[in-house]
Amino acid sequence: METLLTLQTERLLLRPFTADDRSAVQAILGDQTVTRTLLDIPYPFTSEDADFWIRAGHAGIQTNLLFPFAMTRRADGLLIGCIDIELQPEHRRGDIAYWLAPAHWGQGYTTEAARRIIQFGFEDLGLNRVYAQCLRTNVASARVMQKAGLRYEATLRHSTIKDSAFVDIDVYGLLRTDFPT
Repeated sequence: METLLTLQTERLLLRPFTADDRSAVQAILGDQTVTRTLLDIPYPFTSEDADFWIRAGHAGIQTNLLFPFAMTRRADGLLIGCIDIELQPEHRRGDIAYWLAPAHWGQGYTTEAARRIIQFGFEDLGLNRVYAQCLRTNVASARVMQKAGLRYEATLRHSTIKDSAFVDIDVYGLLRTDFPT
């Protein structure tokens, strides 16, 4: 599989992150409004964290187990967020995750990117199942999952510790047999 994979949607170019994206990644993930909704991103998020995060993404690409994409607007190339799919190839499934700069919330970008990543998972990666998880309290993320075609499957009660407290996680998924071709 090509390691410099890019995907397109009507308004977005999904491309690999580069070292030049460091400041944008740090600025977005340095915003507590963003990180409070994410399962495993620390706050504060420093420029060193951004460097590490970009390098870890490249390592995942090299193993064909993680495909992190910079979510950029096609019109102007502005990096507005991230969407990725992490594979568990032994089970032919992939877990999608995403984040978006608050200035771009509510504009449909994440749903658009999620639909493309789900298609990528089934059509290009040959997965049988694609799923995503969000904090039970993250209603906006759950709505993205639903609009992208994922179906609510379960709530994992007190599944994760976030900010020193147990939190519930909602799981949404889709099987290849349910994916519209």
